[in-house]
Amino acid sequence: MSDLPACPPLHRQVALITGGGRGIGAATAEALARKGAHVIVASRTASELRATVAPLQAAGLNAVWRTLDIADDGAVEAAFAEIASEMGRLDILVNNAAILMSGAFAAMAMPDWDRLMAVNLRGAALCARQAFRLMRERGGSIVNVSSLGGVPNTEKFPGYVAYTVSKFALTGLTEALAAEGRDCNIRVNGIAPGAVDTAMLRNAAPRLRTRTTPADVAKVIAFLCDPAESGCMTGATLTINSNL
Repeated sequence: MSDLPACPPLHRQVALITGGGRGIGAATAEALARKGAHVIVASRTASELRATVAPLQAAGLNAVWRTLDIADDGAVEAAFAEIASEMGRLDILVNNAAILMSGAFAAMAMPDWDRLMAVNLRGAALCARQAFRLMRERGGSIVNVSSLGGVPNTEKFPGYVAYTVSKFALTGLTEALAAEGRDCNIRVNGIAPGAVDTAMLRNAAPRLRTRTTPADVAKVIAFLCDPAESGCMTGATLTINSNL
């Protein structure tokens, strides 16, 4: 049986989490589902999605999955059309999907730059645009997952120029969309975590250790998604200085 309260705070809310097959996305799916939301977990890898959703369903939580490449315009449009048809609404979008490439900037192939921007920035914009169309009548919440590296005057590292630029741009997108959505009660906020114990971090920096977990970050995202807790907030990007 589920241990949800009788009327959880996000009851009847529909939430889409991109990049939801592992790490922060998977932890966010659980956090929102435990708040009562019907979560739709999306990424490109079906096996990871199944592994995320199965324990949630076993616990009596509302969760489904679908494969989605957010860099594909047609796939994004089809996914949101399906949500509109099946659920009739979308209340929460968590733009979490991202890729990471490293290497000397002078040697970087521009197709690699374009691919990273297509996922980290353009994909987030594509999803947000579709979310606006579904949220404009009753409002909603969008949370963009940026990075501490995408915040001015934080430490930057060589080899991550494209990633850093994409996260700066995502922070700007958050502020711009907050202004765009204010009149129709669409709140847009962001988070900018530092090092988090994820597969992406372990691949990028195997020697780096952090005590900040995906579940820690998911709690902040869930706070931003819940209008009862953060309904006064829009246009904010909350930094999470990771506990190393």
